[in-house]
Amino acid sequence: MEYRGPLPDIDVPDVTLYELIFATLTDADADRVAFVDHASGERLTFGRLKAQVDAVATWLAAVGIGPGDVVAVDLPNCLDYGAAFHGVLRAGAAVSPVNATYTAPEIARQLSATGARLLVTHPALLAQAAAGAAQAGLEASAVLVTGTATKAERGAAAGHTAWVDVLATRPTPPALDVDPATHVACLPFSSGTSGLPKPVMLSHRNLVANLLQFDEVLRPVGDDVSLVAVLPYSHIYALTTNLNYALYRRCPQYPLAGFDPATFLAVIATHRPALLFIVPPIAAFLARHPAVAQADLSSLKLIVVGAAPLDRPVGEALQARLGVRVVQGYGMTELSPVTHVIPLDRRDIDLGTIGLAIPNLRFRVVDPATGVDVPPAPPGGESTPGELWCAGPNAMLGYLGHPDSDAVKDAAGWVHTGDLVTVDHEGVVRVVDRIKELIKRRGFQIAPAELEAVLASHPAVADAAVLGVPSRTPGEEVPHALVVLRPGAAATPAELIAHVAAHVARHKRLGGVRFVERIPRSAAGKILRRELPGLLAGG
Repeated sequence: MEYRGPLPDIDVPDVTLYELIFATLTDADADRVAFVDHASGERLTFGRLKAQVDAVATWLAAVGIGPGDVVAVDLPNCLDYGAAFHGVLRAGAAVSPVNATYTAPEIARQLSATGARLLVTHPALLAQAAAGAAQAGLEASAVLVTGTATKAERGAAAGHTAWVDVLATRPTPPALDVDPATHVACLPFSSGTSGLPKPVMLSHRNLVANLLQFDEVLRPVGDDVSLVAVLPYSHIYALTTNLNYALYRRCPQYPLAGFDPATFLAVIATHRPALLFIVPPIAAFLARHPAVAQADLSSLKLIVVGAAPLDRPVGEALQARLGVRVVQGYGMTELSPVTHVIPLDRRDIDLGTIGLAIPNLRFRVVDPATGVDVPPAPPGGESTPGELWCAGPNAMLGYLGHPDSDAVKDAAGWVHTGDLVTVDHEGVVRVVDRIKELIKRRGFQIAPAELEAVLASHPAVADAAVLGVPSRTPGEEVPHALVVLRPGAAATPAELIAHVAAHVARHKRLGGVRFVERIPRSAAGKILRRELPGLLAGG
């Protein structure tokens, strides 16, 4: 059985993302503020941003970057992100967003997997970015470094390409003839339902469609809005709902390079935004932390929580404490990412659900054992659990370089999310479990296979398995490892935790290691992950 949301389908224009956001820019729009840096007070208008985007596209075309090429962007949330992201797209190339906390080996893997020819980075990230680029075989000049504020930063950036020179290019962007439905615009990484992270091919149409689909749900909040961009733009959730949504709606955004509680509260109190897009740990902070009671958050009209399940008590406490509408949404990188949101006017819908489907989105709830849709729910009840399958114009093209993994999107166009859900007779969806093996922490995906590979590189490790253990933060997990040592070898948990920490970003670090005699595996050698919790508990 197919389900739809309550809002009618919309027409998705046959345009690129650049055309959607910048082609209709009026003189009045050009004078509006697009970005504000809270620390420095610097402001960037839409008109100046468009000029920067066109300058970046012109420079890229001049050095031979165009359709079929990939440029990686390794930046924190900052005023340069918009010009970097949209400049690459305007040149006809694709952007691969890099998590700003990644280590050099992680950056190198991403550059190699996408075939990126250039890397845009920030002085604060230059050490690991340059090392990762070198490991991937890029020349130093292929690393573009944004503003160099200090003498030390200018010295460190020597040999690399200065972003200020790119922005100084006279804007004469190239003429392009691309099909928005098939032309890849963005290559974020996702593990799908299993395995190592892979580049997800999102077309211009995917991104355009999801912006417009999502906008239909949020329209009731009004036009006089602005938002604090505290979630990293490198994550598809923030890329769509913060960076590009604010640009499309012509509203100011206040980028933050990370979540610092005091700064976060100060930005809200100073700039008085109407919208927040957050993850459950920030929701828990706002609902419970004493400092929040002293902050002026009265400007907020709407808080959207996504990227991981929100506990209903946390959502209700947040809504009651701030007197602001709180809704939960759901998405997946492979779906650009948004698929479900609680409508703003449906206060009767449980905050522990992900709400109703957005326009143009079809979904099914399928018994994973039989492949048959679960029976519809009776009035007032919920269906039996099944896997959520979604289809629509926001569904990815596939995985770059991994055609065998495209089963996540089947031949009929259904994306298999790997999440077990129930659905009621109105189409309200509740996530109840996961089929996929991914660990969710701080709103990010952690692929156990990636950490297992790092552990296996240690000379004392014969075999390893990683699983998520619930943390004290609702809806969060911390990766823990089960490790089999080689005969005669010795290692301590602290040693293995440090070994992993040296190779991965902070949010992927292990919370613990337990030594076991064996890792349960199938006859084909696949880890039997459902047995791991019992093995961890019984150790």
